[in-house]
Amino acid sequence: MAKLWGTCLAFAILLLSSESIAQTIESVSFKGLKKTDHSFLEKFLNFEIGDQLDSTLVETTRQNLANLEVLYDAQFEIKETKSGVEIIFDCQELFSLLPILNFGGIDDNLWFQAGFVESNLMGKGHKLIAYYQYYDRHSFVVYSSFRRIFNTDWDVNVNLVKWSTLEPLFFSDGLTYYNYDNYTGGLTATKNFSFNSKLEFGGALFQERYNKATNQIAEVTPGPESETRNKILIKAIYDINHINYHFFYQDGFSNTTNAESVASLDGDPLFSIVFNDIKYFKRVKNRGNLAFRFRAGLSTNEESPFAPFVLDSYINIRGVGNRVDRGTGMIVLNSEYRHAFIDRNIWAAQGVLYADTGTWRLPGGSMNDFVQPENMELFAGIGLRLIYKKAFNSILRIDYGVDIQNVRSQGYVLGIGQYF
Repeated sequence: MAKLWGTCLAFAILLLSSESIAQTIESVSFKGLKKTDHSFLEKFLNFEIGDQLDSTLVETTRQNLANLEVLYDAQFEIKETKSGVEIIFDCQELFSLLPILNFGGIDDNLWFQAGFVESNLMGKGHKLIAYYQYYDRHSFVVYSSFRRIFNTDWDVNVNLVKWSTLEPLFFSDGLTYYNYDNYTGGLTATKNFSFNSKLEFGGALFQERYNKATNQIAEVTPGPESETRNKILIKAIYDINHINYHFFYQDGFSNTTNAESVASLDGDPLFSIVFNDIKYFKRVKNRGNLAFRFRAGLSTNEESPFAPFVLDSYINIRGVGNRVDRGTGMIVLNSEYRHAFIDRNIWAAQGVLYADTGTWRLPGGSMNDFVQPENMELFAGIGLRLIYKKAFNSILRIDYGVDIQNVRSQGYVLGIGQYF
């Protein structure tokens, strides 16, 4: 009997040992790639060669790959080999070199952008963006981001900007339009702590120029004829992102905190600003998507027409108009229900019901401003999204919003990409 038990024990140990060998990860490969370098995707694996197979980690890796801007989708299969298992990721690449042809409009005020974006430069996920914008005046932007450089967890980001607009500034005794020019050169670094969290920090040198526009509504307008300021910007952005993509559907949450300080080389006081974005998405059955964004921010509370938080259709409250007001604090909640009534292999279309609400602290005001009815906005409306699924965020957006407090106030908002 003892001999029989010994034989059974030895057989069990041998069985467990062979099962362990069979579940050792021997190799990882990627198929379906035409442009993307395998080494770039390998940086997002949650396991290493020689580890024991853990299906949960493999699925997490698959989702991480599907969340990258360079891939349309990713699936995997596990094949047994003589000495372990081979994991094969079947990847579908997105078009990475795309034209930028963005536009938007409210009433008679239209803007457009023309340029290009390359989101998979050299097949390593580097990004290069260059575009021209006309929004009352001419602007140019060049931005590049080099990801996971030198096989590290660091990114390097560079931007050069000439940003020119026609800005309404609100003085106590009237409204004045200024030609605003911002010339910026910036450099930041990003530390990727994991796939889901990162810290970006760095700074920029920039010059701001304000010159009174010649075509004013009133003959006599308040404010100086011109202003020029040279400044240094220091900023830090901490991002936690657990949003999973299944094509254009989103599920999960993210939190982004942005802190900036601006020092003037012309002797102006130090200016600081901090704001936070929380986003939450929930899939509803097969074709529905709930989406929420909560944005709150505060800045140095100067009584100035140059307050940083702008009430604007493109940024926070759809239908309200272009740069309607400014403040030194804001609290905004955007909510949407998106439903795909068409979802084909390449194309899709969503109908959207939404509500945007927010409140502002006036320049030089108090925290009590946030609860004053005259500082609150509530707009609701409907929208349409036309989606090309083979390119990242290639979505034509049309929204129509109505002021719930004053139905005479309403407007269309056009743009590219989801509103948030």
